[in-house]
Amino acid sequence: MSDSAHILFPSDVPAPAPQQPPDWFSVRQSSAEARLAGVHGDGGAAKAPAAGKAGSPASPAGPADAAKPDDAAAVLFKDDITSFDAKPVAEIFDGFANSAISDNDGGERSRAIEAAKNGLIADAKANGTDAKDLAEAMAVVHERQADGMFETTPEQAEQRMTEGLSACRAEGVADADINLARRFVADLELIAPGTIDTLNRTGSGNDIRLIRKAIAEAKRRGYR
Repeated sequence: MSDSAHILFPSDVPAPAPQQPPDWFSVRQSSAEARLAGVHGDGGAAKAPAAGKAGSPASPAGPADAAKPDDAAAVLFKDDITSFDAKPVAEIFDGFANSAISDNDGGERSRAIEAAKNGLIADAKANGTDAKDLAEAMAVVHERQADGMFETTPEQAEQRMTEGLSACRAEGVADADINLARRFVADLELIAPGTIDTLNRTGSGNDIRLIRKAIAEAKRRGYR
């Protein structure tokens, strides 16, 4: 399939890591996991609300009260973890996997989709993503699945990206917010390889609905 231009990831994104990644990839993956858990460049945990809850003003806290990077995964987004319903998301991924069986690749893509499903669901559960929000995002990908049935030329891909950017401009989506979403998606790719390939195949990386979802989740996790 030809390389495609998409809003939610740069055109020069590196290929997915091999099945046995080198040490440097493990370091990148660990860094991505920390960012997805709300620990960013300043070493502090994001002051993000738990899934489905409004944020509250941060209380004054001294250095001793600040969340430590090592503690961030335990304290962030934890309130609603047990209520996460993975079934709607899993069903959409399973549909993708069933469709991929006909690719005649020995089941490689189907297994990759299964791994991506497990990675995304595990990340969502661990970091307090609202199950409904993730299901709605995946529903957009599912809706656009038919767009991946045919080869996309570079010209068509560029046109779709232009149309997507125009929709973002029309709805007042800032470039800075798009960049937040891109960093978030790049980190998801590291813990759930195949995420970007799915966005590429379906064209959903240019869909304003998915872009807004990615921006909202990136901000919730403290990307800036």
